[in-house]
Amino acid sequence: MSIQISDCTIRDGGYLAGKNFPPEFIDGVIDGLVRAGIDYIETGFLQRKNDGESLVYNNSKDARKYIPSFKGDSEFVGFCDNSRYSIELLDDCDGKSFESLRISFAKHERKEALAFCKAAKSKGYHVFVQPMDAPGYTDEEREELIGDVNEIKPEAFAIVDTFGSMHLDALCEIFGQADKLLDDAIKIGLHSHDNLRLSCALAEQLITMAAETDRSVAVDGSLLGMGRGAGNACTEAIASFLNARYGKHYDMPILLETIEKYIVPLRKTICWGYDLPMFICGCESSHIDNVNYLKDNTGCTAKEAYEIIHSMDLEKRKRYGADYSKGDFTLLQNTYEEYRKRR
Repeated sequence: MSIQISDCTIRDGGYLAGKNFPPEFIDGVIDGLVRAGIDYIETGFLQRKNDGESLVYNNSKDARKYIPSFKGDSEFVGFCDNSRYSIELLDDCDGKSFESLRISFAKHERKEALAFCKAAKSKGYHVFVQPMDAPGYTDEEREELIGDVNEIKPEAFAIVDTFGSMHLDALCEIFGQADKLLDDAIKIGLHSHDNLRLSCALAEQLITMAAETDRSVAVDGSLLGMGRGAGNACTEAIASFLNARYGKHYDMPILLETIEKYIVPLRKTICWGYDLPMFICGCESSHIDNVNYLKDNTGCTAKEAYEIIHSMDLEKRKRYGADYSKGDFTLLQNTYEEYRKRR
């Protein structure tokens, strides 16, 4: 088995900067992660539409600007949301850019997304299958999904806690089912959000379970937990745990130096981490945009936001703006107005 860290500081942290970081920041963070021995490093976003954002690219050739001449033992990763990218845009893996590709998708997209995963693997990429909202699948749906994944034989199948709503017992159940049904050669990944202050605990739990079953795993983190909303598990905390318990040799001084130089200064202008709105997202499995909309446009209290989100249908509160169309908050606004009338 192998236990690896996948760092998503550049990509998940990139949401906080409108997918725009200056070149010196990108180069500095990547250099620190490489020298510290981090296994996988995400580089940014593959998208059909590029409005000039520094972290958005159309294919692997476009992403070469992020790949350093010295890679150490690190492997670079591209990320795409199935709904925002097309397999026709993806060029063959040539070893000069990212070699792994993470493909994220919603449950209703899974059939077409798996076809995308299969095609990406045929182009030479190490594919990470990233179904969003792992707790939102029934056991039967997950069993069917894993069966389809086994036919593709990707590099990894991830447990993704999209809304930061997963508790330890849920992780144990999902991992147990995946470990039982998934082909032995496929790694299990974990991408969590810290809405309930459980990201690092979830990471340690996954690693401990994997060691007991001899399953290879890749656990996501970001420097100082930097990421959209509540952020992620902390790469440095996972690295320290693996050094202490599993004989790893991640360079902690380099990680700390990189955090102090590049991440800590961002705290002056960018916010992430646990707070009450993010707790509501995790507690109620709500998309972050819905809670942010209430906070920014209604002035309602945390109690009121909780009651409004709680009153909504579970599947609808998971969507952008309570609808599939990002930015359409009509349903949420109507729910808020009805709530106010009842008060």
